[in-house]
Amino acid sequence: MFFYTLINVVVTIVVIIAALYLAFRFYAWRQGNERIVLITKRRTPFQVEDLTFKTVTLVCDIPFVNRGKQNGTIMDVYPRHLLPQEQFDNVSIVSWTTDANRERHDGYWESVIIEPRKGGTIRLRVILEGKTGNIRKDVVGFPDMSIDIVYQVVGRSDWHISKQRIVLTAEELAQAIRQ
Repeated sequence: MFFYTLINVVVTIVVIIAALYLAFRFYAWRQGNERIVLITKRRTPFQVEDLTFKTVTLVCDIPFVNRGKQNGTIMDVYPRHLLPQEQFDNVSIVSWTTDANRERHDGYWESVIIEPRKGGTIRLRVILEGKTGNIRKDVVGFPDMSIDIVYQVVGRSDWHISKQRIVLTAEELAQAIRQ
């Protein structure tokens, strides 16, 4: 009889622990997580920030928003410009991102915490340097260039990396240089 009572107590304790665990998992699921998204369709056109005889610096602002239910931290953001040398080799390209509210010019992304339903703006800088020394001649024939914006985010769950793509079109570059 003692054995059956002991088994009933152990089974009851296991059922209580399992019920508490399921209640906790349901509570955590209802709390949600961050969901930071770049809104690339609302980006600003590239504009010339600086134009010299040899280089042109273009700037573009890309808004983002936290569509989740919890705070999210953007730990790192970096651009990856995709212009192979085989496609176009008249210019050298350097690009970096910064928080538009806290400008930095050293290429370092300072982490920022984004509350739910709030957002901000990423400022993308692209510097084109002509290889012959005359940027206006060197960008003739410039193709459309894809730029991947890669960002690392952490919230209630493990960190993850997301990516969005924007395109610097040849027409947009020509129009920016003309202004």
